[in-house]
Amino acid sequence: MKKENLKFSSVINRLFSNKSTNGHSKDDDIANKQNHGMLTKQFELTQKHLIHAQEIAQVGSWEYIIDEDKLYCSDYFYDIFGLDHSQYIPMTEPFQYVHPDDFDEALAKVKKALKGENYYSEYRIYHGKTNELRYLKTQAEVSFINKKPYKLIGMIQDITVEKKLEQELITINNRFKQIFDHLSSGIWMKDYPSSKLSFISKGAEEIFNLSLDDIYDDETIWHTIIHPNDREQVFNRQKELVAGKSIKHRYRIITHDGETKWVFDQTIPSFNSDNKLIALFGVIVDITSEMVMHEELVYYASHDVLTNLPNQRSISEKIAELIQKKKQFTLFYLDLDRLSHINDSLGYQIGNKVLQNIASKLTKTLSSTSYVARLVSNDFIIIDTETLQIDTASNLADKLLRTIEEEINIFDYQLNITTSVGISFYPDNGDTELKILESSHIALKEAKNNGGNTYKFYSPSNNISSFKKYMLERDLRKAITNEEFEVYYQPQVNAFTGLIESAEALLRWNHKEWGLVSPSEFIPLAEENYLMNDIGDWVITKVIEQLKIWKDQDYILRPISINISPNRFLKPGLISFIKEQLEKYDISAHFLTFEITESTYLKNENKVQHTLSQLRALGISIAIDDFGTGYASLQYLRDFPADELKIDRVFILNILDDNKKDAAIVSSILYLAKSLDMRVIVEGVENFEQLQFLKQKECHLIQGYLFSEAVPNNRFEELIKKSFLPIPKSTKVTKPKVERRKYYRLSFPGYLQGGLSILEINNRKVDVGTANILIENISLGGLKLMSDLKLPVQSNMKIVYTFSLLGFDFEIIGSFVWKSEIGQDIFYYGVAFDDFSEANKDHLAKVINQLTIYSKNNKPIPDTDFYTDNPITYFLKNFD
Repeated sequence: MKKENLKFSSVINRLFSNKSTNGHSKDDDIANKQNHGMLTKQFELTQKHLIHAQEIAQVGSWEYIIDEDKLYCSDYFYDIFGLDHSQYIPMTEPFQYVHPDDFDEALAKVKKALKGENYYSEYRIYHGKTNELRYLKTQAEVSFINKKPYKLIGMIQDITVEKKLEQELITINNRFKQIFDHLSSGIWMKDYPSSKLSFISKGAEEIFNLSLDDIYDDETIWHTIIHPNDREQVFNRQKELVAGKSIKHRYRIITHDGETKWVFDQTIPSFNSDNKLIALFGVIVDITSEMVMHEELVYYASHDVLTNLPNQRSISEKIAELIQKKKQFTLFYLDLDRLSHINDSLGYQIGNKVLQNIASKLTKTLSSTSYVARLVSNDFIIIDTETLQIDTASNLADKLLRTIEEEINIFDYQLNITTSVGISFYPDNGDTELKILESSHIALKEAKNNGGNTYKFYSPSNNISSFKKYMLERDLRKAITNEEFEVYYQPQVNAFTGLIESAEALLRWNHKEWGLVSPSEFIPLAEENYLMNDIGDWVITKVIEQLKIWKDQDYILRPISINISPNRFLKPGLISFIKEQLEKYDISAHFLTFEITESTYLKNENKVQHTLSQLRALGISIAIDDFGTGYASLQYLRDFPADELKIDRVFILNILDDNKKDAAIVSSILYLAKSLDMRVIVEGVENFEQLQFLKQKECHLIQGYLFSEAVPNNRFEELIKKSFLPIPKSTKVTKPKVERRKYYRLSFPGYLQGGLSILEINNRKVDVGTANILIENISLGGLKLMSDLKLPVQSNMKIVYTFSLLGFDFEIIGSFVWKSEIGQDIFYYGVAFDDFSEANKDHLAKVINQLTIYSKNNKPIPDTDFYTDNPITYFLKNFD
């Protein structure tokens, strides 16, 4: 027994003692005994019921007979208190375990019960066996006999777990409140029917710039504080709460002192068992700084940091907006010329200042109808919705060129910047963002190729050429691996005897889709992609290997000239590589001539001169190719070891004209070379008159179509078997071979303007736009056209030709059957129609008949677009 409850034991003994000393009568005793027997039976029955109830409710039950001071308890009652099980115990037994702090209150409740008052009580005890503190709940009702309290019937329950949970919940709530009050956010709860605020954390004070008391007192605060421009939107969102949805939104508030803030508000609805909205819970957070940062991020995401102009993302959005509105516009693609030179020589700080200066110039120069942005690096984009014609776009382009040309002063540097401009029109030159940008970029490259500081308009033919260039560039590396290249040989012939004295090895590419591709198309691509050294080494190996084959077949070996890239002289290992190949195939170096251009000297004079000396020491001859067309200098002839000079065809084309300059230049070079004991080879000799002139000047070696074009290996072997080629005696003009025609062919009074587009390559659809063509004649079987495109004959391309005659539009699929170069990269093509339906053929036949009638009667042909000027000029204009 607890020491604190010793006093309680004596008190309870006196309280519950039922012994009387006031002299009851004997009859009273007998009556009491009789009643006792009856009650005992009733008690036993009640006890059974209580035990059963205990099993169901899992509570302890008890009965206390007041006069007998006997407490009858269920098993669970003993377990709750930690008492030993017995038939009954005095009331003093369980009360000795009551917590001292709860003793007085528990005793008072019992006293009232003994006087006949039911009671409910909660108190703590120390468990009799574990001394563990437990929380109990007891409830008792008083039974009366003869209006006198006879016994107490009650139940007792251990509520320790519930009490601990309750205390823990209180502790947690207090902690949450402490946390909430230290958060910068406002945590709140509101009664929905009354809109009365029941709780809000201290963080709201800083958000609202008001005390919590003011917030509690002002029931309209949640309406009046919202920014007027946001109120309607915020109130409309409240409807979602009634539907059971949580809402999250951002809006502005205006505090009582006039400060505008951005807040994030999340509200959660709470419903009762009847599915009625009874409360709202939420959190409100000040996100003003985040919104400011967000606006800055949005700005920098759409603007260039250096120039503050819109960036590539903004360009995409601007173009998408105009396309969506179907609004026409002109796109100018600007690329500053040689800015990399400024960066390399003066530093990026100067280069960045230049970009900022140019951006400022463009902004000040352009009107409100123009949109200017920086795409990347030194590229700018201008979009204008007013300059929709070639003349107005030209005027703006001229203005841009003049503006950018104006001198710039940066850190005492006087800089002159120029730009190249590519121009395209929406939707004529592209109906998507990608296509319109590609069109402008294609035009820009044309401007760059023309030397820069100029502008070019997009031409559809450039698109097909660019597509071809893309495909060649894509397949170039695989071509080396797959050995798709082939070495052709062009004889170098003695002008007087016709003897084949040597030959030049010329590379050709048999592309699976574009046919035989000339070096002028793929060599620049190889140089741009740093593949020229690999290709050059492959040619050297193939030529030496072929010399070995001819040697083994007892052919008379003749020196073969090979073009060497200037960059190859800067890569280590050239001499050892050549030695290795010569030794491997047992070929003398005297059968090799390396052709180099004058630009080779500019790479690294000392290193190049040393390498050339080593090559000559091996026995390899050195030829200067295209002499006079580059950075020609007599000093090079004096300082650099060379055995041959090759005069470029550009000097041969016009040597028979009245202007004698080219004849004088050729004569001087021939004399100079003879004086320096150098051989001379003249390239590009194509007619008898040129040959006669050169023979008169005692030029011995000729290379050109007059004797032979470059031919594949098997045909060259046939030539060297003969050793001699016939010397031409007169000019022979070759024309394209024309087969017997099945249909009447109508020649036009001018050139019919039309279009050409590639639909498929190797059964794969492509979209490369339409190139302009001029049609010279037409029949039901085909047509003859002129174009500046280099396209293969009898290829696996599906090509469609479009044109209009007498107001009727035609789209006919056809294939090339022959090709002839006119000059200046302009070609004639013969076309045979494919898949030409009888209905379309009948329609075309009627149109041709009508045209024939107009032609015989010398009447102008209506509704037909003819071009009557020089056709070559038509293509050279590039439509700019």
